Amino acid sequence: MPSPTDPEPSTASSDTKQPKPAKPQPANGEKANVGGEKGKSAKDLKKEKRAAAVAARAVSDNPADSGRPSLSTQNSADGRQGGSNQSQHGHSHNTNNNAAGSTTGGGGAGPSIPKRPVHFSEPSALSLSTIQQNLFFSHLPHQETPDTATALRTGKIHPLIIRLGVLMSSGTLRGANARTMGMMAAFREVIRDYECPDQAVLWKDLPIYLSPMIAWLEGCRPKGVGGGNAIRWLKSEINRLGEQGDRSEAEQRDYLLEAIGLYLRDRIEFADKVIADHAKEKIKNGDTVVTYARSSVVERVLLEAWRDMKAADPEAGFKVIVVDSRPLLEGRQFLEALSSAGLSCTYIFLPLLSSILPQADLVLLGGSALHSDGALYSRSGTALVAMLAKEHRVPVVACVETYKFGEKVVLDGVATNELGRTEGLLDLPCGKNFGLNKKESDNPKTGGGRNNLTPLHLVYDVTPPSLITAVCTEIGFIPPSSVPTVLGKASNVV
Repeated sequence: MPSPTDPEPSTASSDTKQPKPAKPQPANGEKANVGGEKGKSAKDLKKEKRAAAVAARAVSDNPADSGRPSLSTQNSADGRQGGSNQSQHGHSHNTNNNAAGSTTGGGGAGPSIPKRPVHFSEPSALSLSTIQQNLFFSHLPHQETPDTATALRTGKIHPLIIRLGVLMSSGTLRGANARTMGMMAAFREVIRDYECPDQAVLWKDLPIYLSPMIAWLEGCRPKGVGGGNAIRWLKSEINRLGEQGDRSEAEQRDYLLEAIGLYLRDRIEFADKVIADHAKEKIKNGDTVVTYARSSVVERVLLEAWRDMKAADPEAGFKVIVVDSRPLLEGRQFLEALSSAGLSCTYIFLPLLSSILPQADLVLLGGSALHSDGALYSRSGTALVAMLAKEHRVPVVACVETYKFGEKVVLDGVATNELGRTEGLLDLPCGKNFGLNKKESDNPKTGGGRNNLTPLHLVYDVTPPSLITAVCTEIGFIPPSSVPTVLGKASNVV
């Protein structure tokens, strides 16, 4: 019998205190790391303590963000790692490690929900509305009054360009054709006044000279697809001067001035005339034509169709229904132009369109751009008009010049759009003010609303190609799916 002082019983006692648990056979050749378990657990515990200290220090440094619960990614990952280790190795972790794993979201049952801070409060309806607006529309450009004083002090922006930017931002020049023509005419005068510095080449220095002016106009209001295509064409014409090295500076300047004049004549003025000649053939005697807002090319189509019809038969004619919406109310000027020419017109707002469409024969729409997938990018409300027209089986014809064709694909009206002015949204002729007093309704900073009212005006929307029957261009009637073909054939121009 061994004596009580023999070391053998102590070894047996040690084995009794720490029995080896039955472990499943490791798969894929894994070997249980029994000897390194203690070191690995200490490392995990150290990571968890460091992550908890960093999280506590971040909360104390930003007390304003304490109302919003946050969970560190590293902390959560460490907690999950600690929880998986605990589940795999049974009860080998000590009590302190289990407590740390529970704090960081670990444990056998998965990550736990973080506790809310003491000063946490549920967001109100106003804050949720503001968050949603910032989330979906904060990236969109909005129209503001440009800082003309700073632009003049820089000396890099021509006064004519500053005047053009003010007209564009105020809404005086609103249509795509009007803005593009005004921009190209302004650049023509800038090039006329331009003097190439000594030791410089015109075709290299002129794009650098025009760059701050283009950027300033973009800050006043986005140039759109048509304006962007026109500027790219102008830069390509300037680069083409590098291939003609035998010309003097005056000859190069005259070449650019003549090229800009030809671009405006062929791509906009002559294109509108050809579109009017094609589209007016679709209007017959006694027809009822529906149009939305105001488009310069649609206005020309209707006026020329009326003049030709009256010239052929004084008793013939057709009716026009002008559909309008707030806050721009562009249809009023369109209605005035048509009425003064003698056309029989009806003026309605967008909610009444469904009651008028059963008696309509044709819907004519303008557009700011036509994307490569055939989607029409036009004034907000155009998509609703096209959708209702298709429901009532009324053909929809979009009148768009080819210089407005874009290579992008736009799936919605949120990613690329503009935020317009909201003053006209709350100005109702019936005298209702949505519960606002006079001081609040006249405050431009709040957009004419109370603290719980957020006016929102999206300038454009996207009409899917399935709602458009045909597109009338200067090259004739084409389906919306033919836009990539036109872009490929006219890649040197568009």
